[in-house]
Amino acid sequence: MSRENVEIARRAYEAYNRGDLEGMVVDFAPKFEYETTGAVPGTRAVYRGPNGWREFAGWMREEFYDARIEIHELIEAGDQGLAEVSLQGRGKQSGVETSWHLWHLWTVRDGKVIHGQAFTGRDEALEAAGLSK
Repeated sequence: MSRENVEIARRAYEAYNRGDLEGMVVDFAPKFEYETTGAVPGTRAVYRGPNGWREFAGWMREEFYDARIEIHELIEAGDQGLAEVSLQGRGKQSGVETSWHLWHLWTVRDGKVIHGQAFTGRDEALEAAGLSK
């Protein structure tokens, strides 16, 4: 993932944090596909297209106050980029501050994000990105 592609990921996360779900998917391809970890309750395994991603990301905003994504690291890996992030928010029903530590592997082609996959473990994510030792 080139420096430009890493910036695409950064802009998408920043747009999410501003509550701009449209701006979040501006660089997503029409046939974008996102595979979840299965760790987040109430979510499907795969979301398709920018609308699917907006649905997934919107779920967090519906369930949590102050829903946000903290970027810990963005790693270039050819046409892929690996993002270490935390999804954070305070539950609207419970009032409890919650955080999920994840790795997102993004694939970018011709300036558009075509695929995303989430991982709960660093080693698994590095292996999927072709960066394992």
